[in-house]
Amino acid sequence: MLKDEKKLNATQNPFVLMPILLLIWGAVAAVSKLVLNRLDSYQVLFYMYGMGVIIFAVILVIRAWGKPVKVWRFSEWLLVLACGVFTFLYDFLYLKSLELIPAVEASMLNYLFPIFIVIFAIPIHKERLNRYKILSILMGFAGTLLLVTKGDFANFSFTNVRGDLLAILAAISWGLFTNFVKKNKKDMLVSTFVMTLLAWLLSIAGMLVYSQGKLLQLIDFYGVLWLCLSNIVFGFFLYFRALKYSSASLIASFTFFAPFVTLVFIMILLGERLSWLDGLAAVLILLSVPVQKLGDVIHKRRGGLL
Repeated sequence: MLKDEKKLNATQNPFVLMPILLLIWGAVAAVSKLVLNRLDSYQVLFYMYGMGVIIFAVILVIRAWGKPVKVWRFSEWLLVLACGVFTFLYDFLYLKSLELIPAVEASMLNYLFPIFIVIFAIPIHKERLNRYKILSILMGFAGTLLLVTKGDFANFSFTNVRGDLLAILAAISWGLFTNFVKKNKKDMLVSTFVMTLLAWLLSIAGMLVYSQGKLLQLIDFYGVLWLCLSNIVFGFFLYFRALKYSSASLIASFTFFAPFVTLVFIMILLGERLSWLDGLAAVLILLSVPVQKLGDVIHKRRGGLL
């Protein structure tokens, strides 16, 4: 495995791609919270995906001009469309949770998605469940329980049940999205454009039913543009690139470092304070997937000895 990773160049190596992505993702929760002070979640999604569609369309026209169009099978279209639905659900559910609960709480619950990546990898990619993966899942949920109860287990209550549930559902959506997009073998740029276009159409439907159009002020434009670039344009490229050259479980391990980056941005931009219980919950969640990776290493070494 190490030999294979050394052969990867910087644009393929997950140890280069993922740290850059985590820094980009780190400010998403804080910037989203600021933008949501002036726009609702439906409006944010409409403009964010709309900008993404325009950017990808321009890149696609420039790159594909004069080249033959490749025909996709129905199953390939279905897989990419499913990925588009799940990426929309992730952003929609996460933004709705940010409207209801503090950014710290929403981001920590959202960062359960590496656990769901591991869970869904079992049926989708036929990965085997062992004691270390079970321990990993239990640690992740223990951290979640500590986060939402604030350590007061006797008086079990949520800050906002709906907001917490939406954040967890967002994590589930990203777990499904990651495992499905890992199966996609079609052109990355074309696939990303199709996913973004579908998500934009869904955001239009949501805004027409539950919200209304609103012109962007300059400050809102910059905020939504940053969300588009970090979540969609650069985010998709780095994430898909890393998934292409490494396992889903390795990417899941990397993403557990994201809460610390996110919390730093939240404290700097929003002034929200992190309690020691939040920190302990973060440590439990953070260590859950590395425990699973340690189990894989031990299993491989035992197999080599046998």
